[in-house]
Amino acid sequence: MNKRLEDAILQLKSQPEERQQEAAELLFDFLERDAGVYLSPEQIAEIERRLEEDDFATDEEVRAVFDRLKA
Repeated sequence: MNKRLEDAILQLKSQPEERQQEAAELLFDFLERDAGVYLSPEQIAEIERRLEEDDFATDEEVRAVFDRLKA
């Protein structure tokens, strides 16, 4: 571990639990991004659940929205 990271962790140890948790989440997000993981298992499950729903806009409805936005 390099000195800068050691110093940051040492400073975090003196922070309140909530701040430590926030820092840990940021670090894990950073590590997951580099590992190619972009969605959590919970996020993937939510996407799959919503894809099972039948209330999607038709191509025509989507085209109409874009047409209105272009005008």
